[in-house]
Amino acid sequence: MILCCAVPAAVRAADMTARQVTALLFATPSGQTPNLSNKDLSDLDLSGLNFKKAKLDGVNFYGADLTGADLSGASLKAARLDRATLIGTDLSRADLSGASILRPNVFVDMATPRAPILSFRNARLVAAHLNGRFDSVDFSDADLTSATFGPRDPREEVLITPMASLAAANFSRANLTEANLSMNSLEHANFRDANLARANLRGARLGGANFSGATLDGADLTGTATVGANLSEARGLQSAIGLSATR
Repeated sequence: MILCCAVPAAVRAADMTARQVTALLFATPSGQTPNLSNKDLSDLDLSGLNFKKAKLDGVNFYGADLTGADLSGASLKAARLDRATLIGTDLSRADLSGASILRPNVFVDMATPRAPILSFRNARLVAAHLNGRFDSVDFSDADLTSATFGPRDPREEVLITPMASLAAANFSRANLTEANLSMNSLEHANFRDANLARANLRGARLGGANFSGATLDGADLTGTATVGANLSEARGLQSAIGLSATR
């Protein structure tokens, strides 16, 4: 008697092969937008591909290799990029609203970050969830309204990734209104001219961070470590919460 068992979801094959994805992108005429929405493209090697501003809403890129891929201007609403390799990936001007980017591989090795660096420049990351190591990553001019950095609650991957590392990340001119950056490592991050109105920075490590020209109206700075941070030229400090309790 032959026993037939369902394939577990964890080992289920992706909807397409890397060759099929490459062929579809290559065959898309200039001026047209490839549509791969809601496809499972997990664990595929898609490195170096130009996605031609594709529609990728709801796509599962879990564990996919997107090293050097051009995803600039693509629509990735509610996409999943958990554990993806994003070394030198261009996500500038992409729409990642509601996307999940947990514990991606962003660097060639564990040494000091160096080029190529992941770029979210001018991207839309409204209500996105990011956790892992994003040191020196470019978030300049990005819309990070209501985005969450780090675990959403104490039960979520706390033993593995208890906080996001964003040391020397570039948030210049970014919109971080009501973003949650609490308990994260933000040493030497650049917040020049960023909007942090009502942002949650409770317990964050802000040593050496630059807030020149930044807006901090209603931001929660309770318990933050601010030694060496430049707050003198920030706006809205009079309405910031917990500033007197910073270290």
